[in-house]
Amino acid sequence: MKNALLILIMSTTLLCCTSKQDESVLLFNTISFKLNNGEEVVEIDTKKKEIFNSYFDKNDVQIPLFRCIKSDSYLIFIGIPFNTSVKELTDYSLTQALNQTFFEGDSTSYFYKTYSNEKEQITTYARNFSNNLVYVLTVTNSTELSDSLFSTKELSNRFMQ
Repeated sequence: MKNALLILIMSTTLLCCTSKQDESVLLFNTISFKLNNGEEVVEIDTKKKEIFNSYFDKNDVQIPLFRCIKSDSYLIFIGIPFNTSVKELTDYSLTQALNQTFFEGDSTSYFYKTYSNEKEQITTYARNFSNNLVYVLTVTNSTELSDSLFSTKELSNRFMQ
């Protein structure tokens, strides 16, 4: 009986003290990016950097990779653009192997572009928060996921101030 009570107390304590997964990723100041169920922030290793950088022509833009979020079906890369503007990012196209399929934006506060090739759906989204730029690049092989999770509205709603 004593052992059962001890196990019950330990289990309850463990359940109560287990930390919940963060629901957002702090980017800077009071700006954070909301995480959906099944997403986790992962280490930016050499492979993740290579994937992110493979979408850019070398030296054209400076967008250091800041965070990488992984799900079973997609990757989300968050970069903090350096020495550029929304207008310059709007004018920039990803590598030639991708076909731009959609554009929306105002060239001062945000832009949204989608790209595709035979195996991937890519979305880019940049937003200006009081002269602090955030750049999001998403990669999935599912058109349905891309259209639902990475629409302008959905990406915009993931930023919290």
